[in-house]
Amino acid sequence: MKSAASVALGVLLAGVTTLGCGHKDERFESALQIIRKEAVEKDEKGVVTAMDFEAEWDACPGDQYQVIRGGKEFAACAAKYEPGDYVPVIVKHFWDPRGYYRFDIERLGDCERPIDTDAYGSYEKSAECKDVIDYDRKIGFECSRRPFRGLLKRCPWMARE
Repeated sequence: MKSAASVALGVLLAGVTTLGCGHKDERFESALQIIRKEAVEKDEKGVVTAMDFEAEWDACPGDQYQVIRGGKEFAACAAKYEPGDYVPVIVKHFWDPRGYYRFDIERLGDCERPIDTDAYGSYEKSAECKDVIDYDRKIGFECSRRPFRGLLKRCPWMARE
């Protein structure tokens, strides 16, 4: 009987420890510049049911882009935003069960956007590129897709760890 109680206590403590070490979601405020807007899907009446926005993170160093896809309600609300507009956003930084952090746009301007973690339409493109010099001559360039310290200092939601 004593060992069953010990096992139960151990499981309880392990559960508390796991909860205490959990990964917390964070939210950040920033702004994007919209580069492209596209109606991806329409219903039989011509109503947009899926809308894509491609945007650039101007506040973040390097080339940081985000493609945001949203459904019918999001498309109707966000129809007012056009390429060239700077729009405030709420960014959600959250733990992915595959073992790393991710981020996505939860609100574009005043338009709520439910995050669908399994959707294929939304993604980010991130790169820091530099020239490759050989004998004082530019021969090309190389890019890194890993977040670098300067980027994370200005845009902490892009951290993967």
